[in-house]
Amino acid sequence: MKVRSLLLSLLITSVSFSAFAQAPQIKISGTNPKDARAVSLQSLQVDVKITGNIATTVMTMSFYNASARVLEGELTFPLPDGVTVSRYALDINGKMREAVPVEKAKATEVFESIERRRVDPGLLEKVEGNNFRTRIYPFPVNGIRTITIGYEEELRLNGQQAFTYRLPLDFKQAIPDFSLRTTVLESSSEPVMSEQPDGSFKFKSQGNTYTAILERKNFLPKQALAVELPKVTDALEVVVQKAGSSAYFLANIFIKGSSRNHQLSSDIGLIWDVSLSGLNRDKVKEFALLDALIKDKKNLTIHLGLLNHVFKNGGDFVINNGNWNALREKLGSLIYDGGADYSKINSRLVKGDEYLFFTDGFSGFGPNTVYLNKPVHTINTALRADFSQLKYIAAKSGGKFINLNTFSASQAYQQLSKEELQLISIKNNTAVTELYPSVPTPVNGLISIAGISSAANTSMTLQFGYGNTVTMERKVTINAGKTNASMIDVSRIWAQKKLSEMDQNYEDNKVEIAQLAQQFGIVTRNTSLMVLESVDDYIRYGIEPPDELKPLYDQVKKQRMAMVDQGRRDLLNSSMTMAKVLQEWWNRDFPKVKVFPKPDKADNQMYDAVSMPPAVLSSERSVATHSRRNSTGAEMELNEVVVVASGTQRKSSMVGAARSGRAAGIAVQRNADQQSNPAGPEIKVPEFKSDKGYMKKLQGSSSGAYKSYLAIRPEYESTPSFYLDMANWFYQQKDSVRALLILSNLTELDLENSEIYKSLAYKLTQAGDPETALFISKKVVKWRPMEAQSYRDYALALANCGKYQQALDTLYQVLTKSYNADISNRDQGIEEIILAEINNLIVLHGDHLNTSRIDPKLIFKLPVDVRVVLNWNKIDTDIDLWVTDPNGEKCYYKNKLTAAGGRISDDFTGGYGPEQFMIKKAIKGKYIIHVDYYGDNHISISGPTVVMAEIYTNYGKVNQERKVITLQMSGKKDNGILIGSFEF
Repeated sequence: MKVRSLLLSLLITSVSFSAFAQAPQIKISGTNPKDARAVSLQSLQVDVKITGNIATTVMTMSFYNASARVLEGELTFPLPDGVTVSRYALDINGKMREAVPVEKAKATEVFESIERRRVDPGLLEKVEGNNFRTRIYPFPVNGIRTITIGYEEELRLNGQQAFTYRLPLDFKQAIPDFSLRTTVLESSSEPVMSEQPDGSFKFKSQGNTYTAILERKNFLPKQALAVELPKVTDALEVVVQKAGSSAYFLANIFIKGSSRNHQLSSDIGLIWDVSLSGLNRDKVKEFALLDALIKDKKNLTIHLGLLNHVFKNGGDFVINNGNWNALREKLGSLIYDGGADYSKINSRLVKGDEYLFFTDGFSGFGPNTVYLNKPVHTINTALRADFSQLKYIAAKSGGKFINLNTFSASQAYQQLSKEELQLISIKNNTAVTELYPSVPTPVNGLISIAGISSAANTSMTLQFGYGNTVTMERKVTINAGKTNASMIDVSRIWAQKKLSEMDQNYEDNKVEIAQLAQQFGIVTRNTSLMVLESVDDYIRYGIEPPDELKPLYDQVKKQRMAMVDQGRRDLLNSSMTMAKVLQEWWNRDFPKVKVFPKPDKADNQMYDAVSMPPAVLSSERSVATHSRRNSTGAEMELNEVVVVASGTQRKSSMVGAARSGRAAGIAVQRNADQQSNPAGPEIKVPEFKSDKGYMKKLQGSSSGAYKSYLAIRPEYESTPSFYLDMANWFYQQKDSVRALLILSNLTELDLENSEIYKSLAYKLTQAGDPETALFISKKVVKWRPMEAQSYRDYALALANCGKYQQALDTLYQVLTKSYNADISNRDQGIEEIILAEINNLIVLHGDHLNTSRIDPKLIFKLPVDVRVVLNWNKIDTDIDLWVTDPNGEKCYYKNKLTAAGGRISDDFTGGYGPEQFMIKKAIKGKYIIHVDYYGDNHISISGPTVVMAEIYTNYGKVNQERKVITLQMSGKKDNGILIGSFEF
């Protein structure tokens, strides 16, 4: 079975390197715990080079898989503000291969396409905030995989006017092969080690270069490595790197500048993020900053606002003589639960002349825009944060961004209460261009500027001051004719500065960001680093290879141009064909033949579709009932025994007649016009309840059960299915407020996880929250633009919000957008579902729609008595929809057209679905709907597959009704899972 586990199980609580703000997050899901323990770190080599205030760190890690399973690896780690990965390499056939930059969505598409062929792609991408994720496949049985990650970082001055580099080494287990090399170049004084791995790690000098080397076997470091490099203030450093007729330069200007008082308001709004991720913030640092502020102000009023998926007034606190015990007690007793929605913040609930916003920058449950017209000071203590967003909120409102991971509480308060000297502008010099930072920037003792010079020798004048008033100038001379960059790649530092500034307004700059990142090989929101196994793969997907492969790539490419990008295509031609098929089916009359039930065969045996006269069975039905596509698109006989991913065998038989029995549910509005049943159809769904052990611990009333949930949660804090189960329980208790709070936690669990977000959108749709479901669906489109299902889900969410024109345009885009061959083959037949939904919108809302863009051949009426649609959230998953009619005949992948005219769409065995059942004229009696969980080849951190079934009566008619059911697939059941019934 292909398993999305993570390579580095050994490091789940221990790995942390250099600029890493915390240990990389290792997430192991859907795997046997023994497999996770079988993966171990065999060797670690770290090479650190420091020149001036620039540190370059390269880590090479080798892992051994002692399990009997091929695994896939995923490692997520945060980096500090302004630091990004610029090097990634993976071992291919025993040799390290450097990655190349690729547009992010394309890289994801290529990675997933290649891994199905069981070859060796590697992918490193940036996810929300300044967080990075590397995915590697395959991780072989009894084999070793090696990865290399590198990045540059600018070191900041500490309170003692020294640059500090820190490399955490808090391992829990000894490393068999450990190597650490640290080199400080061109240093005027000897570096000082304030911490070191063991007593023997010391610098040796050779001129002005200092080197320390440590090589150990079975080594467990005693403490971290911390190196301090003393600097002389008021000094000037300029580093130059030639680039043809121009040169990149980096200028570090050390300035002592006095500050001016900024009188903080005595009427402050305090916005406290109490979403689930707030558990990871450093409350000690946050309280220390508040304490410094209150002790200085002494008398003030603080209005507390509590933010998660909603915004609430937490009370007003009048503080006299610096006593804030009541506020401290309130903040110390807060419960952190739910997702965050910044757009809910408003000044009507919480007033203030200035606002302090303690958060991490993630607004997963709603837009990240803060609608306040007063200064908002954003304050971060989280190690995983969206620094760009925090800066943007502060800058837009006239506030300041305070990173308490960089400054002490007293230093941070100085920034809030003082107007610091800042770089305001640079006098014009036509020879110097592309200077960054290009916006006013606080100095804090050091300002670092990068740019491009077209002159061999030139100078520029920097202007410093307060607000818009210039009070100081400094001249910087640039000798571009002499390169002194040594080990520093100045061009990459310059690119990172430019990217960091543009990222604060990402939507307006995303095209330029992608271009710049690909040119310099830097990971950004929309650019990833990728390694492919063969030259053929680089050619097939139209990706420029690393330098080592370019000669062979150029040679082979001429012969195989047809392979490039696998011939992308749209769905229009197949949609035209499908439109005719659907119209022919709809126009056909099916005889009302009474069919008597056949006796069941042996247990676990599937009965065939009932025998009918030849005239009744169409050629469409007879062809469709004899074969089933496997995940590669090939046909296989039903009675063939298939080995599925779990290692078990799928039985060649299926379910017999649908089980009779009672199903609890909620009645839908009756249709008085239904001819076959004057009372109208009634959709019934059972009340789905989880059988997980933790559900038994919910006690008493809804309020008491919520306390039980909070007590249980620490054990399941990162498990999506836990929140789905808990939310479902509270919905069933009619406590939609707590249910939505718990459900919103799904946005806090994993960065850019489309599977979790899809399941969340399903549940929100069922719960009647279309606006939030729309926001969630739009996120998935952003992350998975290569798939038709992303756009379809978004279109249906638009329709649920009454945005019918946008919904229609987006559905039509599904048919006109191009897809690569793998995805096109996987999703063959989805056009049938899209056509039904396009025409449903036109029938119900046509008077208000512009249909001029849609080919008239695709527009036709398709009203039906019944439509059932099954959707699911995971790729590489095979789930089947079964609908059994009153005659006892089951419509499913083997019996695609029933005697009564029931029709089911193509069977999706490798994608997300959807699958659709329709019947034009429902015969009188009861219809029963089952879902069969056939199996999957995709186990991920998102937990069990989540399905959403939509049951419509009178679809495409003015009296259309819909019932939505969402549930988790806990495993295959021989008789399928009953999800609903209706009766005509």
